[in-house]
Amino acid sequence: MFSVLSWNVEHFKDGTARVKDVAKHIRDQNPVIFGVFEVEGGDVQDLMQNQFPKYDFNITDGPQQMETIVAHRRGKFSQVVFTQKREFKLYNPQLRPGALLSALLGSDFYNILFLHTDSGTEAPDFGNRQEMFEKIASVKKGLDKLAQGDSRLIALGDFNTMGLFFPTRRKSDGRVTAEEEVSALDAAGHKVKMSILPKDFSETYFNGTLKSNLDQVIASDNLQITAPVAVRGWQQLAGTARQKFIENVSDHCSLLVEVPT
Repeated sequence: MFSVLSWNVEHFKDGTARVKDVAKHIRDQNPVIFGVFEVEGGDVQDLMQNQFPKYDFNITDGPQQMETIVAHRRGKFSQVVFTQKREFKLYNPQLRPGALLSALLGSDFYNILFLHTDSGTEAPDFGNRQEMFEKIASVKKGLDKLAQGDSRLIALGDFNTMGLFFPTRRKSDGRVTAEEEVSALDAAGHKVKMSILPKDFSETYFNGTLKSNLDQVIASDNLQITAPVAVRGWQQLAGTARQKFIENVSDHCSLLVEVPT
């Protein structure tokens, strides 16, 4: 078994105290692979490498302001390939590419796709997000072809599953609820033998006022992942401690999935 952690550390910039807090949270989960979203500036990668000397790092690049860092524990896998999936930058040059880590363990490749999708409840955002979800299925089909059978894929991250409002953002103009968007993603995944994994807490985002179920994990059924995804961060805190975590570390909780091998 190995574990994978995904976490949106919003606007993660150079800052020694915050880097140490983020690193401590990740170390407490002890993942073999982890991905961090919304990294602003290459200096953060250098700082994280100092915090995790036994891990190898990759980072996305492009015209976007925010990048994704992906790291894996050195020596765990016999081969690791990192690929930027730029097809996920649909219609918006500021979006991040998908970050795909393919790791060989024994005779099997495990493909981990870290994804930060388009945010917003307006029609362009929602439509773009749905096309990005379709790209997950396309990646799965491509991997199935390479494997000449059912491949092993986990797609996880900040999927921004917040629904659709049209033509305005008034409550009366709600057209697709967040729950319906998640259900539609799960149904689309079933077509390529993937399913959304249950979490031990449904809400993963909290800005101090609004809680939302934004972060998701969808995985190939042949991985036979049975344990719920662990949601860790502000969910384990209350009062002032919770508020400090949201303000100083992240308003997203991390996701940790245990992958049987």
